[in-house]
Amino acid sequence: MFSSNQYIKDVNEVPSKWVFENYLGYIKEPLDGRRIKIRSIFNPNERTPSMFLYYSKKHNAYRYKCFSTGNGGSATDLMMHTWNLDFKEASEKIIKDYVNFLQTGEQPVKEDFEVFEWHVTKHEIRKWTNIDASFWTKFNIGSELLEKHNVFPLKSYKMSKIIDDKIVDSFEITGNNIYGYFNKKGELCKIYQPYNKLRKFIKITDYIQGEDQLENNKYLVIASSLKDIMSIKSLGLSVDAVAPHSENTLIDKTLIKKYKKKYQAVVAVLDSDDAGIKAMKEYNEKYNITFCYLPLEKDVSDIMLHHGKDKTMFELVPKLNSAIEKYIQKND
Repeated sequence: MFSSNQYIKDVNEVPSKWVFENYLGYIKEPLDGRRIKIRSIFNPNERTPSMFLYYSKKHNAYRYKCFSTGNGGSATDLMMHTWNLDFKEASEKIIKDYVNFLQTGEQPVKEDFEVFEWHVTKHEIRKWTNIDASFWTKFNIGSELLEKHNVFPLKSYKMSKIIDDKIVDSFEITGNNIYGYFNKKGELCKIYQPYNKLRKFIKITDYIQGEDQLENNKYLVIASSLKDIMSIKSLGLSVDAVAPHSENTLIDKTLIKKYKKKYQAVVAVLDSDDAGIKAMKEYNEKYNITFCYLPLEKDVSDIMLHHGKDKTMFELVPKLNSAIEKYIQKND
């Protein structure tokens, strides 16, 4: 009988997702890209949890970061601390347990730490102010477009810690430039805080941004965000526009098929960074959806911000027309 351990010589061959999920007892469901917050194992006396497990695109692996101590690193680094072992000893233990798991399905003994997630449990809408106008008009977006797309300023929202379906702690957030993205039923789907570097977006539920505002134009644009949708709409172009609930996800193939059947052309206008380019190529390869590459700035709203409406039109319209023509040729 062959043994799997002859093929696993490096701890980096063990999936980081497996390490976190199988050694840390508080993870009840697969990570699947989720960002999980726990009380620091480096600082067990802290009152406010400050340690995160998250997926790093740069490392193509799950990692951890403790903001109360500044510690951070790989799954192996965390287990070295948990077991009080050096790198070689911790690596050997992880490989041994992983090989055993592959051969027998037996999970290793888990370390149990407290875990919870914070949820938005309450919010309060306020009136528009000059501060809001100053922010949104920089992107050529006015109150009419905002209200049409169910974007409203929030006076406050409440975050609650939930353990076993019970609220055990909560705190309220207030301030300027906090906006709620709602669906047509009036349900809060996302919170946008443009000046909050740590939590710019708080996703509450999955939804396709712009779906409620489709107007049966001939062409559909897939954008990266609701802000980009509104910037594009502000140009007066006869297009519909949607965006996935997250800039890091593609629209579901069932919806893509629906859109392709409904519209004469479907074009992706996503960010000009690596993630946006990758997503546009995926849409093209999987669904024959052509795309506009706009390298002047990261996205359409940033072109509007830094160069104004006329320059945005000059950059976008010719490339959009070209992408529409290519789409029609490819999908004829």
